[in-house]
Amino acid sequence: MPAVLQPAAQGPARRSTLRCVTSGPLPDPPFRPWQGKDSNGGGFISYRPDDQAAAAAWRQHMREMLGEEGFARWQRSAELIQNPRPLTDTERAVLRQAAAPLLADLAASGLPVPDIREEAHEEREESACGWIQGPDGTGQGIWVLLDSSAAGQVAQLAEQFQDWAADLLHDAGRPLDWPACPRHPGAPHRLDPQVRDDRAVWACWESGQVIWPIGELAMPGGARPGRRRGRRP
Repeated sequence: MPAVLQPAAQGPARRSTLRCVTSGPLPDPPFRPWQGKDSNGGGFISYRPDDQAAAAAWRQHMREMLGEEGFARWQRSAELIQNPRPLTDTERAVLRQAAAPLLADLAASGLPVPDIREEAHEEREESACGWIQGPDGTGQGIWVLLDSSAAGQVAQLAEQFQDWAADLLHDAGRPLDWPACPRHPGAPHRLDPQVRDDRAVWACWESGQVIWPIGELAMPGGARPGRRRGRRP
């Protein structure tokens, strides 16, 4: 249908104006040489490695979205994907300390323990970044804030390990909640990593009750790692 010009509503002291009303299709979005379209109408990044114009257009698009400082971090992270940076001694020590109790809880759950690669695949401000990798070669980035307390770093990393465990459980056809709250077996949900009294703990997000300290996960019918069952002397 062609565009129709209609007069706007007029008052006694107003001047008549015109506005354009159309029921035609919306104009096409601007052409972006790095963008493709899938069968569902969505978009994705797609350009040949030798297409310098498309690569430059993509970088300019990211610069406009992120700003100069954010763009510099994004570009550095993109480079680290191809060439990871070895961690400093400080970063390595922080990640090892934060990951140790979580590795113990994964083992107590009977889940595979990932290999922690002491290399950064991304840049995050004021953070120690690393990489965890499973036996099948799949992996994901991990990070903790350097200015957080030791308990806070464990809690931060716990959320990321929960995502890791959820992927493993999904592939095995099992419920994704790790670790599952033992107080609510009828309505399963995973425990929430929190900091209480300067300790990293697994807590029930419904009741707020602390279930276990992180690193001392006790599975149903089992003892906590490192503790013997039986009577005290």
